[in-house]
Amino acid sequence: MKTFTVRKGGGTDYAPGWHTNTISKASYGEYGDNKYIDVWFDSYNDNFKLRVYEKMNKEGEEFAISNLFRFANAGITDALDSGDKNMVVKFDDDANGLVGKTIHVYYYKDKKGYTAVLNQVAPTPFTNVADTFTDKDTVYYKNKAESYYQRFILPRIHKATEGSVVNSMNTTGDIPF
Repeated sequence: MKTFTVRKGGGTDYAPGWHTNTISKASYGEYGDNKYIDVWFDSYNDNFKLRVYEKMNKEGEEFAISNLFRFANAGITDALDSGDKNMVVKFDDDANGLVGKTIHVYYYKDKKGYTAVLNQVAPTPFTNVADTFTDKDTVYYKNKAESYYQRFILPRIHKATEGSVVNSMNTTGDIPF
């Protein structure tokens, strides 16, 4: 005699769109010469994660992973006004500092039809020594991330799926399986 398990409880929402998630764990990794951080969420399977690759600006400062910490209100230890309306922020980039933090994440269907997480996140409202994010700011960063999705991610999905649509219309009357 054999057995099998029927998973019950559900409650995990993989629908496309914005979700507010709490980070359950995070860790750094490398793919070739590229550094990244993976982030997992409470109540989601371990195979579902956010991956953010390191990106540098013209001045040589990393900004993609830094924005993850910034928007998660994680590891921020100090901030200094640079005198030119900018703020120099000191933060601890230990991945464990993200655990327990809440962010807004955008889900979409990838080229294979699986739910994926956009690599740009939005903050929840909070105030710390460097920033104050309101509901209005959250909307701004959500719109910015959606624009990135529309301009860069969605065209790749459409290109990858062109020609892969199979005509499922059965005109012979035969059972299609």
